[in-house]
Amino acid sequence: MLMDYHLAPEQVHRLNDARCNLYCGYIRRAIRELRPDGFWTSDDLGHQTQPFMRPQTSREFIKPYYVRVGEAPKERDIHWWLHSCGNNTPLPGDLAEAGVGVFLPVQKGTMDEVAVAREFGDRLTFLAGIDVQHTLQERDPAGVRQEVRFPIDTFDRPGGGLCVAAGNGIVAGTPLENIESFLDEAVRYGAQHRQAFADTQTIKEDDHAQTNKTHSR
Repeated sequence: MLMDYHLAPEQVHRLNDARCNLYCGYIRRAIRELRPDGFWTSDDLGHQTQPFMRPQTSREFIKPYYVRVGEAPKERDIHWWLHSCGNNTPLPGDLAEAGVGVFLPVQKGTMDEVAVAREFGDRLTFLAGIDVQHTLQERDPAGVRQEVRFPIDTFDRPGGGLCVAAGNGIVAGTPLENIESFLDEAVRYGAQHRQAFADTQTIKEDDHAQTNKTHSR
């Protein structure tokens, strides 16, 4: 299939056009009959070290159809969640332009989470997936808790922008104490992080009120 992008590009466009029409039909019917808040699709665009294709190839063969898919949920103001494993570093800007609202999982060890949050945090919400390949399987509960705090510190912003979940299906044999630590820390530390934003906002509002009161004297 990847060779066809070079050997039979028109056939690739025909295939992607047909798949796009099918997707848009599914989405519009689901919106009409089920009235969902959003829709989730999985379309892995990367592997462990880089995307499957160069960004310019993706923009020619993938992005135009993503734009069309993105128009369907936008018609009813619902979210589009895209799961894409692997290294997607060059792609989030194009995905946001196409209408993706939530990107996941920012796979551990393949992307620079800090750089991604800094560059795209004002355009995308991230479901920052906790690593199921190594962290949940191999670290102790304290290490799992530390790992959970990192994406919260990295992606969470005063206006939101973060969901926390496992990066993929939790693997059979994962220690239960690690799963419990992951879930507990996500709730506990996540709430603490949100409260810190709320406290900061309250202080700003109090300072503003005090300034206005002083000026009115």
